[in-house]
Amino acid sequence: MHGEVRTAQPGDGAGLARIWLENARYYVRMFPEDFRMPDEAGLVETFEARLSRPPRASELHLVALVDGVVAAFVYARLTEPDENATQEMLADRSYRRVHVESLGTGTAFQRRGLATQLVEAVEAWAREQDARIISAGTYLNSPVAIPFWAQRMGYRRRSVILAKRLD
Repeated sequence: MHGEVRTAQPGDGAGLARIWLENARYYVRMFPEDFRMPDEAGLVETFEARLSRPPRASELHLVALVDGVVAAFVYARLTEPDENATQEMLADRSYRRVHVESLGTGTAFQRRGLATQLVEAVEAWAREQDARIISAGTYLNSPVAIPFWAQRMGYRRRSVILAKRLD
């Protein structure tokens, strides 16, 4: 089942907040040392404020609707080549690239192909922007995100961020 994909707009904040909190609950239950529940107070308003500002050409906010309900979302950002790219070791720094900053699907809508549909839309947008690479970050121990990105979408693990708690 596919949804209607469109640009996120004012009025979608409640749906985005619902998905954000559902996804947070999942990760907090599984990995309480690495995740926390976001404050619910003002969350809808925060999303609405973001959606109300004029869109930037370097950003893409999409939602997938199922029967008029916000069922999934994606936010991606285009980055221009680095100013000093010729001094960088990473080849990607010398050309336009897109990074998927966040992707989420509501609990009731998972395993319906909505995230796939959204990522494919971001990839099409990235090509239109003449980006040469697209990346996404996700939690390394996620039993759903890693298989989604690697097996379903064909992304390969290229870097790892290491962290150490200091408290």
